[in-house]
Amino acid sequence: MNRQRTRQALFLAAVLVAGMQTAAAQNSIIEELRKQWEATGNQIYTMAAAVPEAKYDFKPTPEVRSFREQLIHLASENYMFMGFAAGTGSPVDRNSLNDLRSRAEILQALTESYDYGDKVLADLNDQKLLDMVPFFRGRQVPRLAAIMGNIKDNHGHYGNLVVYMRLNGLVPPRPAPRPRQQ
Repeated sequence: MNRQRTRQALFLAAVLVAGMQTAAAQNSIIEELRKQWEATGNQIYTMAAAVPEAKYDFKPTPEVRSFREQLIHLASENYMFMGFAAGTGSPVDRNSLNDLRSRAEILQALTESYDYGDKVLADLNDQKLLDMVPFFRGRQVPRLAAIMGNIKDNHGHYGNLVVYMRLNGLVPPRPAPRPRQQ
């Protein structure tokens, strides 16, 4: 009788482990996207926090955005792209972000925009990444395309910001975890 119970317990444990492995494998893409999103947010936030406020209005040439404007643009685009991914559109009036002036306000806005992305990603799984959502100019794209577009856009602006920092004699910092909303 004990052998039979032991075998049953081992069988159930094996089924449970197999089920857990299958569930983990089924959501491997979203887990990797969440890691990429977090790393991207940490990279941008750490850079924004490292630049003194006195340098926030720096522009390499008059035709381009200032460091401040780049960061405001990033926060705005995070809401836009992740709003597409959520299928709801941006939850904030993106024009209101243009009124941000202080470094503290901008860092807060960046944090909130990345937290919004965290929230959108938390509600997704690999299957939902394939759902079609409205995108630019009425096109329909998989949610995954909107999220990847957001990460790609962030990395493009990161490259701009590296140049801004270097032109000011600053070395871009290594990414560190950004503060989380409580």
